[in-house]
Amino acid sequence: MRKPNVKPVLLSAEQMQAIRNIQERERQRSNLGVAPTVHQIARGLMAKALASLASEGA
Repeated sequence: MRKPNVKPVLLSAEQMQAIRNIQERERQRSNLGVAPTVHQIARGLMAKALASLASEGA
């Protein structure tokens, strides 16, 4: 089995706080009080940023 080729990404304290704010907002919106993980939020934000950059270059 191949080992995944991933690298950790370091975020600033301000970036982490912004992600935690998003997480808390999602928790409050949920009927069950659940929220996405920090990793899920960060991956989603990165995907949106990359898609935005790709559409600008098109």
